Amino acid sequence: MLIALVSLRLLPAEELVGDPRPDACVELAFNPTCMSDEADAVVVPEPVRITPADLVRLRVESGLVLNEIRSEVQRAESAWRQHLSHWYRDGRLAAGTRAPDISLLQRVLDGLRNPVRL
Repeated sequence: MLIALVSLRLLPAEELVGDPRPDACVELAFNPTCMSDEADAVVVPEPVRITPADLVRLRVESGLVLNEIRSEVQRAESAWRQHLSHWYRDGRLAAGTRAPDISLLQRVLDGLRNPVRL
């Protein structure tokens, strides 16, 4: 279930009568948040009034920033996978060039043939 952290409300004309900024008719409200380790401490931010043009600008700019974040995450994941494949390849090469420990293999085979009962 997705919980909306931000809510929008278009202010009715009655609330804008006599207002010094009637063009700021969109109310942006944030849900209460816990800003400290105390269980009882809850911060309720004040709602912000913006214009419809500001709302569109906010939407466009936040979309651009989120796309940049996604791209950076994908680049980091790709680099991580590349490093992981190098480590895996290097490990396989190191294991392939090392002579097997015959005594260890013999003990493993003996243990499989004669399991010890506890």
